[in-house]
Amino acid sequence: MIYDKWMSYIRDDVPITKVVMPGAHNAGSKGMNFMACCQDGSLYDQAKYGVRHFCLRLGEDRLGRIHIAHGVTRGMLLSEALSGLARALDENDTEFYILDLREYYDQKVGPIKLSFSADPGLVDVLLARYIDPQRYAYTDFDRIGDVTMGDLRKSGKRFIIVNEKTDYAYSKAAETIFPWSAEFHGSNPEYFSRHVAEYFDSDHTDGIYWFQTQETPNLGTDVGMTFPYKLDQLNRPFFPEMIERIRTTPSYLEQANVIEGDFMTLDYMKVRLIISLNLDKGTVKEELREEFAKGLETV
Repeated sequence: MIYDKWMSYIRDDVPITKVVMPGAHNAGSKGMNFMACCQDGSLYDQAKYGVRHFCLRLGEDRLGRIHIAHGVTRGMLLSEALSGLARALDENDTEFYILDLREYYDQKVGPIKLSFSADPGLVDVLLARYIDPQRYAYTDFDRIGDVTMGDLRKSGKRFIIVNEKTDYAYSKAAETIFPWSAEFHGSNPEYFSRHVAEYFDSDHTDGIYWFQTQETPNLGTDVGMTFPYKLDQLNRPFFPEMIERIRTTPSYLEQANVIEGDFMTLDYMKVRLIISLNLDKGTVKEELREEFAKGLETV
């Protein structure tokens, strides 16, 4: 079983934006109410399963505490989320993480605009207390597409904090795209799963390609207003077909980088299929390919 150390098998010369890695959508939403919960494991659990990209959205309550947010729903404290990641960092020094960290997006509900805020100074305090970005955040780059696994290993750093406004100390405005539309991501699950990879035909980047495999509940769409776990159960049977489309289409495989999903620790199916794309893409060290393949099959 290699899920907690799978990055150690990746070649030094591979850019971080060419490594195919599992990502967790709304990574800190464990424990939220059923309408907002997108994960059933902590950041520590996700890291042990192989997740290397964490989508973390923030809000602040009236007591000045920073929470993980999913719209108007507040989840665990940021301190709790970071303590799980800190544990993963302490246990294994071969792995590298991307933390996409920002306030939750403004939302419009009819004529009402909802805004979310989280004091960057307080966020910095928590980051320093739990994961020490001064020591471990990699910032020595202008273009993230130029950063290789070898660069990261030589630096001794452990993560990149991605924030386009550089709101936080040691955060970087790394180029990131995440193609999404309310209509398509609310389409019939079978149709969605068979066609979502076609985003690779029209959207391109030299930075982080953040590919969304989870659907989004929305009024006026095929899935309508439902909840993430139900959607995941509807989509999960089609997930292997979605990954197979990427595996067998050379241009899609070349662009594949972060492949994000909900309920990444429900079982090993999603992370196994995503990580295995590195074998097809040729990013695994040649002498370790057989060990890597066998390790993914052992759970």
